[in-house]
Amino acid sequence: MSYKKKSTRTVKPGRKREKWTDLFPRYLTFISHMRPILRETRRIIINLDADLLLDTEILDKIRQEEEKRNIRKVRALSEFSAMYRSNIYEIIKDFIIKYREKIPIIDIKDYIVDFLFEAVNALNVLRHITNPDEANLEDTYLYNITKFIEARLFPRGANLKIIYEKLLKFSQNFSECQRHTLQPHTYYREKLESPDFFEIPGISPKVYQISNNIISLYNLDPNFGEFPEKENYEIPMILKSDIFLPYIDSIANAEEEAMESIAERLGLRLIDNIFLAPNEDLVKILLDNNFLRENKQSDGKVRLYPQFSNETLLLYYLAFASQRRGFLSKELINWISMNFAFLIYMGILKWKLSDKNILYPIFKDLQTNEKVLPYLMKLICFPNYLGLDKMKIRDSPQYRKEIFNFMGAEIDNLKNLISDIADFCEKFDKERKNN
Repeated sequence: MSYKKKSTRTVKPGRKREKWTDLFPRYLTFISHMRPILRETRRIIINLDADLLLDTEILDKIRQEEEKRNIRKVRALSEFSAMYRSNIYEIIKDFIIKYREKIPIIDIKDYIVDFLFEAVNALNVLRHITNPDEANLEDTYLYNITKFIEARLFPRGANLKIIYEKLLKFSQNFSECQRHTLQPHTYYREKLESPDFFEIPGISPKVYQISNNIISLYNLDPNFGEFPEKENYEIPMILKSDIFLPYIDSIANAEEEAMESIAERLGLRLIDNIFLAPNEDLVKILLDNNFLRENKQSDGKVRLYPQFSNETLLLYYLAFASQRRGFLSKELINWISMNFAFLIYMGILKWKLSDKNILYPIFKDLQTNEKVLPYLMKLICFPNYLGLDKMKIRDSPQYRKEIFNFMGAEIDNLKNLISDIADFCEKFDKERKNN
């Protein structure tokens, strides 16, 4: 007599933890279909008499014939391939129409072939961005580019001071990128009063405003009180009520714990439940980096005067989040991994495509990004890369569109970083070929 053994599991099964070998093939799925379409289009243009390009209806007929030949695909791939091919041909047609009265058609053909060649090369790098079995990481684009960005925006270190100083090293050139890393555009989903005290959210506009107000009060008119950990020293303090009272309703519904959490992430502490003062770790960091200056008073006590920059407390928050990356909120993990994936993707495109390449828009199109970047986001969450909890990456298409809409917000700092990534890729590629 057969029977089914009753399960002894008492906990509801959660979502399956995806392995590298599960995710990498999914990442490759659409890239593996984009590249042949570009290669085939390039072959067709090369073999086509230049004069025939003047009649754009010929391109429509060629595209229709190509679509008929590609019928053995699942529906999602078939629809994506049709969309992708159609966009390529529309871009080529627009280019021909725009310049056929200004540039000889033979030169237009050469430009189109060059643009397609660059695009194929870019996809070739994206296709071989890492190894299927995660072997020889130090020799892969994904590992090296991730570490290049990580050093500037989300570094690791043995303690907060080391991480803070790594961030400070790049702050002059990338302060906007560092701030952007902390400010998810889905901040409205965060719950500052969450009972999970250990979960670190991103910075909402209100918290960003609080940070700026704290810095202003410290620099303009602070109080001074005893430094609990060091005798004969006085540290700057500001009234908690001056900072938090205006925001009670909109931030935390008068919950003290939420206020204390915000203060802790900014490197501050409550003294006598009245004053906000820098904690011991922050004081050491500030002294070593000249954000506090010592002034000996007539009574023999040393008073520490603040001279904060706009980024002083935000860098501490970012260092704090980086050190405790295992405790980040779902929103912050999605935001950080999305930005890293976007920077890697755009850095490779910047390296391989000339600035005038007409195919840039198709790579940046939301329909293309949502097929490639979600899997890239998960890959860079693995321990050898960012070490974030990839189980918190949202798979909802609506949510993806929501965060992708803010990708590459028009920040010059991000554009500069993308250019630096492209230069790094060029250098890394040459070194790899020479070894």
